[in-house]
Amino acid sequence: MKTNTGSSQTPAAGNHRNTLPRKQKSLTSFRSRLHWHCHFIQKLEDEPELEFRAMHRELEGMKTGPNDSERLQRWQQGQTGWPLVDACMRSLQYTGWLNFRMRAMLMAVASYQLWLHWRDPALQLARLFTDFEPGIHYSQAQMQSGLTGINALRIYNPVLQSQKLDPNGEFIRRWIPELAGVPREMIHTPWLMTPTQKAKFGGNTYIAPVCDHEQAARAARKAVGDFRKQHISREETGRVLDRHGSRKGPHQTRPKAAAKQTQDNQLSLFD
Repeated sequence: MKTNTGSSQTPAAGNHRNTLPRKQKSLTSFRSRLHWHCHFIQKLEDEPELEFRAMHRELEGMKTGPNDSERLQRWQQGQTGWPLVDACMRSLQYTGWLNFRMRAMLMAVASYQLWLHWRDPALQLARLFTDFEPGIHYSQAQMQSGLTGINALRIYNPVLQSQKLDPNGEFIRRWIPELAGVPREMIHTPWLMTPTQKAKFGGNTYIAPVCDHEQAARAARKAVGDFRKQHISREETGRVLDRHGSRKGPHQTRPKAAAKQTQDNQLSLFD
C-alpha cells in the first residue's frame, strides 16, 4: 500500500468464500491488521498536531529543554553500547526496514533509558523507514514514549530482548563486526568481558554502554510515574480515550496458547 500497488479495500473486499480452511485464519489476521492500519491513520487525521505534541496534552511538559546531543547521536549511529539496540539501528540504516517489536524497542530505549524527548528520535526513524506511514508512526512513537496517558508503560530491557530474540547472537554479529568473534555467552553483555576475554575474542573496539540500562529504566519509570500523579487529570485522559481509544469493546482474555501463538507470529529479526 505504501508503494501504491494496492489499497486496504482491495484484499478486504474480495470474495473469499472459497478460501481453504487452513488459510482462513491467516486471512482473518491480515484483515485485522488492515483495520488497525486504518485506525491509526485516522488518529492523525483527527488530530494532525500529534506529529508535533503529546497526545495527552498534560504530558507535554514531562521533558523540557534540548535533548542530550551525545546520547541522541549515539542512538542515531548505533553506538549505545547495547548490542541488539545498535544492531537494529545499523540494520535499519542499511535496509530501511525493521520488524515492529524492534521499532518499538528503539523508540522506547530513546525515550526511557536515554531520556530523550520523543520528537527527535521519531523524526530520525521517520526518515529511515521505507514504509513510513505518519499516522501509524507518530501514534506508535508516542505510545512507546508514554505520552498517550491511556496505555501502560513499555520499558524494554535491551539485554533480555537480545537474549530472547537473538540467543546465538547471529543478528548482532551481522551488523556489529566489532563483536564478530565474541561467543554467545558474552555477546549480549560485552561490557562484562574481562580484558583477557576481550583480547581472546575481540570486542575491544566496541563502545561501552552510554549508561546502566537497568538504573536508567528504574529512574525513568519513577520520573514518569511521579509526573503523571502530579499533572494528569481525568478530564484530559477521558478526552484522549474518547478521541483515540480503540472501539473494539471490552477486553477479552485469550487462552494462553493463543497468546503464545500470536507472539510467535511476530516477524523475526531476519525476515
